[in-house]
Amino acid sequence: MDLGVARVESTETCGVLVFPAEVDLSNGEAILAQAVGLLDAGVPGLILDLTGCTFCDSSGLNVITRSQMRASELGVPMWVVLPHRGIVRRVSDVAGLQRRVAIAPDVATAREALAVPYPLN
Repeated sequence: MDLGVARVESTETCGVLVFPAEVDLSNGEAILAQAVGLLDAGVPGLILDLTGCTFCDSSGLNVITRSQMRASELGVPMWVVLPHRGIVRRVSDVAGLQRRVAIAPDVATAREALAVPYPLN
């Protein structure tokens, strides 16, 4: 069981935050700090990768929505990669996450989407 923080992978085009197997009250704030840290450090795009996440409560949804809020403030595009099925996908669907953030089926698709210029508001 991995209750740690997320693994960070950075390239010149984006930062990828790979969520641990479980996200809950015990590690949600630390993961949010990692996401905000990447954004504040100036990553040109952010991907939150939940493909290996098997449990995500409201703390995980909070990480995603607050990261999206900060990314929007900074004008940084953000994508969330969700597993195709399982509890994390069901929780995300019930919470209506797809109405708030861009969702991709895999990291490659999210990276391709980040290559497209981000529209300015």
